[in-house]
Amino acid sequence: MKAAACLTLAAFSFSAYSNDDAEVGIHAQLKQLVELRLKTINAPNDEERLKADKEFVQFLKVALSSKESFKAPFDTIPQLGDLRSGDGYFRMINWNVPLDDQTHRYRCFIQHYDKKSKAYKVIELEQGYKGLEGELRKVYNQKNWYGALYYKIIPSKTRKVGSKRTYMVLGWDGHDQYSSIKVVDVMIINKKGVRFGEDIFDIGETKVKRFLLEYKSDASVTLRYEKRRNRIVFNQLVPMQSDLEGLSEFYVPVMEFDALVWKKRKWRLVQDVEARMGKNNKEYVDPPSEQKIK
Repeated sequence: MKAAACLTLAAFSFSAYSNDDAEVGIHAQLKQLVELRLKTINAPNDEERLKADKEFVQFLKVALSSKESFKAPFDTIPQLGDLRSGDGYFRMINWNVPLDDQTHRYRCFIQHYDKKSKAYKVIELEQGYKGLEGELRKVYNQKNWYGALYYKIIPSKTRKVGSKRTYMVLGWDGHDQYSSIKVVDVMIINKKGVRFGEDIFDIGETKVKRFLLEYKSDASVTLRYEKRRNRIVFNQLVPMQSDLEGLSEFYVPVMEFDALVWKKRKWRLVQDVEARMGKNNKEYVDPPSEQKIK
């Protein structure tokens, strides 16, 4: 009871302080969030890690409730992503909590401006599934999100319909100790909330609502968007040995590439494309490394 009371009091204090002096208030909140995130990162076990992360989430909700927070950069918080859509409509705050069994718990908040209410809305994605395995055809929403770290938002290639906005997202999931997953998904924001998955992929006979690459956990696989060529490029994956075919946890990348190319209103699979990996291109790295704290 005492801990809960302290948390409530602290949240109230931050809220009040933000109203008195917005700029100073959000700066103070960010400093506190940095400390709480470090507490999660440095926790010795799952119990302490999840407890610290829960506290971090509560303070983050308070910070995001302030209208000044949308312009504030949250990427000063260590090991946390702050992605913004190219049209300026929304931002995505996303991070992971690594667990002792080498799986991950993922967190994500979507913040966007609602013209009707003239206020910023915050949507929390609640993880309901451990991973993406076998879920190529499922449509997810904010109440049963599969969980991933997103590192790229791609502008929509589809027509806008009313208040519905469509984006492509690229992400990473440290599935378990044996395999990792890269995902290309469709993210739709409308008046009801957020959902993932859409029939705009053409990868052959199998109909899918998202595209997945599963591979050996210690391998590094490229999955990146090339705006100039209007395509998403990725490594071809092969089994380490011929008798391991079909076992994704033993698949590794080769320096040959395939791509999803936007053509005739579909992301279509094109095999054996030419691709060059630039030295300064960091979009396809696996989980984010610890950032410098400003």
